[in-house]
Amino acid sequence: MPDSRHLPPLDSLRYFEASARHGSFTRAAQELCLTQSAVSQKILALEARLGYPLFERLPRGLRLTREGGRLLQGVSAAFELLTNTMHTIRSEAQEGTLKVRVMPSFAKRWLMPRLPRFSAAYPNIRLLIDGDMTPANFKADEVDVAVSCEWIDNTRLLQLQLFEDVSYPVVNPQLQEVLKLKDYTDLARTQLLHDSLPQANYSTNWDVFFTRISRFDVSTRGGAAFSPADLVIQAACGGQGVSLARHSLCADDLAEGRLMRPFPDVIQEGAVYLVCPLADQTRPRVAAFIEWMRAEAEDHVRCRDAALQLSFDKEPVAA
Repeated sequence: MPDSRHLPPLDSLRYFEASARHGSFTRAAQELCLTQSAVSQKILALEARLGYPLFERLPRGLRLTREGGRLLQGVSAAFELLTNTMHTIRSEAQEGTLKVRVMPSFAKRWLMPRLPRFSAAYPNIRLLIDGDMTPANFKADEVDVAVSCEWIDNTRLLQLQLFEDVSYPVVNPQLQEVLKLKDYTDLARTQLLHDSLPQANYSTNWDVFFTRISRFDVSTRGGAAFSPADLVIQAACGGQGVSLARHSLCADDLAEGRLMRPFPDVIQEGAVYLVCPLADQTRPRVAAFIEWMRAEAEDHVRCRDAALQLSFDKEPVAA
Protein backbone atom coordinates (compact mmCIF):
# COMPACT_ATOMS: atom_id res chain seq x y z
CA MET A 1 0.00 0.00 0.00
CA PRO A 2 1.37 3.44 -0.91
CA ASP A 3 2.58 5.53 2.01
CA SER A 4 0.06 8.38 2.54
CA ARG A 5 2.72 10.37 4.38
CA HIS A 6 4.15 11.35 1.00
CA LEU A 7 0.87 12.87 -0.24
CA PRO A 8 0.71 16.64 -0.77
CA PRO A 9 -1.27 18.72 1.78
CA LEU A 10 -5.03 18.39 1.36
CA ASP A 11 -5.55 22.13 0.93
CA SER A 12 -3.19 22.24 -2.07
CA LEU A 13 -5.23 19.47 -3.71
CA ARG A 14 -8.40 21.51 -3.06
CA TYR A 15 -6.84 24.51 -4.80
CA PHE A 16 -5.79 22.29 -7.71
CA GLU A 17 -9.26 20.74 -8.08
CA ALA A 18 -11.00 24.14 -8.02
CA SER A 19 -8.53 25.62 -10.52
CA ALA A 20 -8.95 22.66 -12.87
CA ARG A 21 -12.73 22.76 -12.60
CA HIS A 22 -12.91 26.49 -13.35
CA GLY A 23 -9.97 26.60 -15.76
CA SER A 24 -8.88 29.75 -13.96
CA PHE A 25 -6.90 30.69 -10.86
CA THR A 26 -9.05 33.82 -10.51
CA ARG A 27 -12.39 31.98 -10.39
CA ALA A 28 -10.93 29.31 -8.12
CA ALA A 29 -9.74 32.06 -5.77
CA GLN A 30 -13.24 33.57 -5.70
CA GLU A 31 -14.76 30.20 -4.76
CA LEU A 32 -12.16 29.60 -2.05
CA CYS A 33 -12.28 33.19 -0.71
CA LEU A 34 -8.57 33.69 -1.42
CA THR A 35 -6.54 35.97 -3.65
CA GLN A 36 -5.58 34.88 -7.16
CA SER A 37 -1.94 35.21 -6.18
CA ALA A 38 -2.36 32.87 -3.19
CA VAL A 39 -3.94 30.15 -5.33
CA SER A 40 -1.30 30.53 -8.04
CA GLN A 41 1.51 30.23 -5.49
CA LYS A 42 -0.09 27.12 -3.97
CA ILE A 43 -0.26 25.46 -7.39
CA LEU A 44 3.37 26.36 -8.12
CA ALA A 45 4.38 24.80 -4.79
CA LEU A 46 2.34 21.67 -5.58
CA GLU A 47 3.96 21.35 -9.01
CA ALA A 48 7.41 21.76 -7.46
CA ARG A 49 6.65 19.03 -4.93
CA LEU A 50 5.32 16.64 -7.57
CA GLY A 51 8.08 17.38 -10.05
CA TYR A 52 5.88 18.02 -13.08
CA PRO A 53 3.55 20.78 -14.35
CA LEU A 54 -0.19 20.40 -13.85
CA PHE A 55 -1.37 23.27 -16.06
CA GLU A 56 -0.44 25.02 -19.23
CA ARG A 57 -0.82 28.77 -18.54
CA LEU A 58 -2.64 30.24 -21.53
CA PRO A 59 -3.58 33.89 -22.23
CA ARG A 60 -7.26 33.11 -21.54
CA GLY A 61 -7.08 30.52 -18.83
CA LEU A 62 -5.60 27.17 -17.89
CA ARG A 63 -5.32 23.84 -19.67
CA LEU A 64 -4.50 20.62 -17.85
CA THR A 65 -1.36 18.76 -18.81
CA ARG A 66 -1.53 14.99 -19.26
CA GLU A 67 -0.29 14.52 -15.69
CA GLY A 68 -2.71 17.16 -14.45
CA GLY A 69 -5.65 15.38 -16.09
CA ARG A 70 -4.73 12.08 -14.44
CA LEU A 71 -4.31 13.76 -11.07
CA LEU A 72 -7.68 15.49 -11.42
CA GLN A 73 -9.40 12.13 -11.96
CA GLY A 74 -7.89 10.75 -8.77
CA VAL A 75 -8.46 13.87 -6.69
CA SER A 76 -12.10 14.22 -7.82
CA ALA A 77 -12.80 10.57 -7.02
CA ALA A 78 -11.12 10.91 -3.62
CA PHE A 79 -13.08 14.06 -2.75
CA GLU A 80 -16.35 12.39 -3.78
CA LEU A 81 -15.55 9.35 -1.64
CA LEU A 82 -14.63 11.57 1.31
CA THR A 83 -17.83 13.62 0.95
CA ASN A 84 -20.02 10.51 0.74
CA THR A 85 -18.28 8.92 3.73
CA MET A 86 -18.76 12.03 5.86
CA HIS A 87 -22.42 12.22 4.81
CA THR A 88 -22.92 8.56 5.81
CA ILE A 89 -21.27 9.11 9.18
CA ARG A 90 -23.39 12.19 9.81
CA SER A 91 -26.59 10.39 8.80
CA GLU A 92 -25.81 7.47 11.11
CA ALA A 93 -25.06 9.87 13.97
CA GLN A 94 -28.41 11.57 13.41
CA GLU A 95 -30.42 8.35 13.61
CA GLY A 96 -32.84 8.10 16.50
CA THR A 97 -35.64 10.00 18.22
CA LEU A 98 -35.76 13.74 18.88
CA LYS A 99 -38.35 14.88 21.44
CA VAL A 100 -39.58 18.44 20.90
CA ARG A 101 -41.71 20.26 23.52
CA VAL A 102 -43.82 22.88 21.76
CA MET A 103 -46.87 25.01 22.49
CA PRO A 104 -49.95 23.12 21.19
CA SER A 105 -51.39 25.89 19.00
CA PHE A 106 -47.98 26.71 17.56
CA ALA A 107 -47.38 23.03 16.91
CA LYS A 108 -50.65 22.62 15.04
CA ARG A 109 -50.64 25.82 13.02
CA TRP A 110 -46.95 26.59 12.40
CA LEU A 111 -44.81 23.53 12.97
CA MET A 112 -46.95 20.66 11.67
CA PRO A 113 -47.39 21.99 8.11
CA ARG A 114 -43.60 22.30 7.84
CA LEU A 115 -42.61 18.91 9.26
CA PRO A 116 -42.71 17.03 5.92
CA ARG A 117 -39.77 19.19 4.84
CA PHE A 118 -37.81 18.16 7.92
CA SER A 119 -38.58 14.48 7.37
CA ALA A 120 -37.45 14.76 3.75
CA ALA A 121 -34.18 16.43 4.77
CA TYR A 122 -33.51 14.16 7.77
CA PRO A 123 -35.23 10.81 7.14
CA ASN A 124 -33.26 9.06 9.89
CA ILE A 125 -34.57 11.32 12.67
CA ARG A 126 -37.85 10.27 14.27
CA LEU A 127 -39.60 13.30 15.75
CA LEU A 128 -41.68 13.04 18.90
CA ILE A 129 -43.77 16.22 19.15
CA ASP A 130 -44.87 16.92 22.72
CA GLY A 131 -47.63 19.55 22.67
CA ASP A 132 -47.47 21.17 26.10
CA MET A 133 -47.38 24.74 27.41
CA THR A 134 -45.40 23.69 30.50
CA PRO A 135 -41.76 24.85 30.42
CA ALA A 136 -39.57 21.86 29.68
CA ASN A 137 -37.53 20.16 32.37
CA PHE A 138 -35.14 18.76 29.80
CA LYS A 139 -33.72 15.97 31.95
CA ALA A 140 -36.84 14.88 33.84
CA ASP A 141 -39.14 15.15 30.80
CA GLU A 142 -36.53 13.64 28.45
CA VAL A 143 -37.02 16.62 26.13
CA ASP A 144 -34.27 17.40 23.62
CA VAL A 145 -35.47 20.76 22.28
CA ALA A 146 -38.30 23.13 23.22
CA VAL A 147 -40.10 25.87 21.35
CA SER A 148 -41.18 28.60 23.75
CA CYS A 149 -42.56 32.11 23.79
CA GLU A 150 -40.90 32.91 27.12
CA TRP A 151 -37.32 33.93 27.78
CA ILE A 152 -35.92 31.67 30.52
CA ASP A 153 -33.29 33.14 32.83
CA ASN A 154 -30.90 30.19 32.77
CA THR A 155 -27.29 30.47 31.60
CA ARG A 156 -27.12 26.72 31.03
CA LEU A 157 -29.64 26.93 28.19
CA LEU A 158 -29.21 27.94 24.57
CA GLN A 159 -32.08 30.31 23.74
CA LEU A 160 -32.23 31.14 20.07
CA GLN A 161 -34.79 33.75 19.00
CA LEU A 162 -36.48 32.43 15.87
CA PHE A 163 -38.57 35.51 15.14
CA GLU A 164 -40.59 38.32 16.70
CA ASP A 165 -44.31 37.71 16.31
CA VAL A 166 -47.03 40.23 15.49
CA SER A 167 -50.77 40.20 16.02
CA TYR A 168 -53.76 41.99 14.51
CA PRO A 169 -57.57 41.75 14.28
CA VAL A 170 -59.01 39.12 11.92
CA VAL A 171 -62.52 38.35 10.71
CA ASN A 172 -64.25 35.92 8.39
CA PRO A 173 -64.63 37.63 4.96
CA GLN A 174 -68.34 36.73 4.78
CA LEU A 175 -68.94 38.27 8.20
CA GLN A 176 -67.07 41.39 7.09
CA GLU A 177 -69.44 41.65 4.11
CA VAL A 178 -72.30 41.88 6.62
CA LEU A 179 -70.62 44.05 9.27
CA LYS A 180 -68.68 46.36 6.92
CA LEU A 181 -66.19 47.20 9.67
CA LYS A 182 -64.43 50.50 9.00
CA ASP A 183 -63.59 51.77 12.48
CA TYR A 184 -63.03 50.02 15.80
CA THR A 185 -66.25 51.50 17.15
CA ASP A 186 -68.04 49.29 14.59
CA LEU A 187 -67.00 46.27 16.67
CA ALA A 188 -70.00 47.02 18.89
CA ARG A 189 -72.09 45.31 16.17
CA THR A 190 -70.39 41.95 16.76
CA GLN A 191 -68.66 40.08 19.55
CA LEU A 192 -64.98 40.14 20.35
CA LEU A 193 -63.39 36.71 20.63
CA HIS A 194 -60.89 36.39 23.47
CA ASP A 195 -57.89 34.20 24.22
CA SER A 196 -58.38 33.04 27.80
CA LEU A 197 -54.94 31.46 28.13
CA PRO A 198 -53.41 32.52 31.46
CA GLN A 199 -49.87 32.78 30.06
CA ALA A 200 -49.98 36.45 29.06
CA ASN A 201 -46.72 36.13 27.15
CA TYR A 202 -48.47 34.08 24.50
CA SER A 203 -52.07 35.25 24.70
CA THR A 204 -53.44 38.02 22.53
CA ASN A 205 -55.34 40.54 24.59
CA TRP A 206 -57.80 43.13 23.27
CA ASP A 207 -57.15 45.56 26.14
CA VAL A 208 -53.42 45.47 25.45
CA PHE A 209 -54.02 45.89 21.73
CA PHE A 210 -56.19 48.99 22.08
CA THR A 211 -53.82 50.53 24.63
CA ARG A 212 -50.87 50.02 22.28
CA ILE A 213 -52.64 51.71 19.37
CA SER A 214 -53.99 54.48 21.65
CA ARG A 215 -57.67 53.70 21.15
CA PHE A 216 -59.43 54.13 24.48
CA ASP A 217 -62.96 54.52 23.12
CA VAL A 218 -63.66 50.84 22.41
CA SER A 219 -65.28 48.47 24.90
CA THR A 220 -63.73 45.01 25.21
CA ARG A 221 -66.44 43.59 27.46
CA GLY A 222 -68.42 40.53 26.50
CA GLY A 223 -67.73 37.91 23.90
CA ALA A 224 -66.64 34.30 24.17
CA ALA A 225 -63.22 33.26 25.48
CA PHE A 226 -61.24 30.26 24.28
CA SER A 227 -58.15 28.29 25.17
CA PRO A 228 -55.84 27.37 23.53
CA ALA A 229 -55.30 30.11 20.95
CA ASP A 230 -56.07 27.74 18.08
CA LEU A 231 -59.73 27.68 19.17
CA VAL A 232 -59.98 31.47 19.02
CA ILE A 233 -58.83 31.42 15.41
CA GLN A 234 -61.21 28.56 14.57
CA ALA A 235 -64.08 30.59 16.02
CA ALA A 236 -63.10 33.59 13.88
CA CYS A 237 -62.89 31.38 10.78
CA GLY A 238 -66.39 30.15 11.60
CA GLY A 239 -67.78 33.70 11.63
CA GLN A 240 -68.45 33.85 15.37
CA GLY A 241 -66.90 37.29 15.78
CA VAL A 242 -63.65 39.24 15.47
CA SER A 243 -60.49 37.96 17.14
CA LEU A 244 -56.91 39.01 17.61
CA ALA A 245 -54.46 36.54 16.13
CA ARG A 246 -50.73 36.08 15.98
CA HIS A 247 -49.47 35.97 12.42
CA SER A 248 -47.58 32.75 13.14
CA LEU A 249 -50.90 31.06 13.93
CA CYS A 250 -53.22 32.55 11.31
CA ALA A 251 -50.95 33.00 8.27
CA ASP A 252 -52.42 30.05 6.35
CA ASP A 253 -56.01 31.15 7.08
CA LEU A 254 -55.16 34.63 5.85
CA ALA A 255 -53.45 33.36 2.69
CA GLU A 256 -56.25 30.92 1.85
CA GLY A 257 -59.07 33.42 2.39
CA ARG A 258 -60.64 32.00 5.54
CA LEU A 259 -59.73 35.20 7.37
CA MET A 260 -59.00 38.80 6.45
CA ARG A 261 -57.71 41.89 8.22
CA PRO A 262 -60.44 44.54 8.60
CA PHE A 263 -58.04 47.11 10.11
CA PRO A 264 -54.43 48.07 9.34
CA ASP A 265 -53.01 48.10 12.88
CA VAL A 266 -50.37 45.53 13.83
CA ILE A 267 -48.63 45.19 17.19
CA GLN A 268 -45.48 43.34 18.15
CA GLU A 269 -46.38 40.32 20.25
CA GLY A 270 -43.26 38.92 21.86
CA ALA A 271 -40.96 36.37 20.28
CA VAL A 272 -40.65 32.66 19.64
CA TYR A 273 -37.52 30.92 20.95
CA LEU A 274 -35.82 27.60 20.36
CA VAL A 275 -34.40 26.27 23.63
CA CYS A 276 -32.09 23.40 24.52
CA PRO A 277 -29.33 22.69 27.06
CA LEU A 278 -26.10 24.39 26.01
CA ALA A 279 -24.22 21.12 26.26
CA ASP A 280 -26.59 19.44 23.79
CA GLN A 281 -26.57 21.98 20.95
CA THR A 282 -23.84 20.14 19.01
CA ARG A 283 -25.47 16.71 19.24
CA PRO A 284 -26.18 15.73 15.61
CA ARG A 285 -29.97 15.39 15.93
CA VAL A 286 -30.32 18.59 17.96
CA ALA A 287 -27.97 20.51 15.65
CA ALA A 288 -29.94 19.33 12.61
CA PHE A 289 -33.24 20.52 14.12
CA ILE A 290 -31.75 23.88 15.11
CA GLU A 291 -30.37 24.42 11.61
CA TRP A 292 -33.69 23.48 10.02
CA MET A 293 -35.78 25.65 12.37
CA ARG A 294 -33.57 28.68 11.73
CA ALA A 295 -34.08 28.32 7.98
CA GLU A 296 -37.84 27.88 8.38
CA ALA A 297 -38.03 30.91 10.67
CA GLU A 298 -36.17 33.08 8.14
CA ASP A 299 -38.59 31.96 5.43
CA HIS A 300 -41.55 32.69 7.74
CA VAL A 301 -40.35 36.26 8.35
CA ARG A 302 -39.91 36.91 4.62
CA CYS A 303 -43.41 35.60 3.85
CA ARG A 304 -44.93 37.46 6.82
CA ASP A 305 -43.47 40.81 5.81
CA ALA A 306 -44.66 40.33 2.23
CA ALA A 307 -48.16 39.33 3.37
CA LEU A 308 -48.54 42.32 5.69
CA GLN A 309 -47.44 44.73 2.98
CA LEU A 310 -49.95 43.23 0.56
CA SER A 311 -52.89 43.91 2.86
CA PHE A 312 -51.84 47.14 4.59
CA ASP A 313 -48.58 49.07 4.44
CA LYS A 314 -48.27 49.88 8.14
CA GLU A 315 -45.41 49.20 10.55
CA PRO A 316 -46.11 47.12 13.69
CA VAL A 317 -46.49 49.09 16.93
CA ALA A 318 -43.62 48.18 19.26
CA ALA A 319 -44.23 46.90 22.76
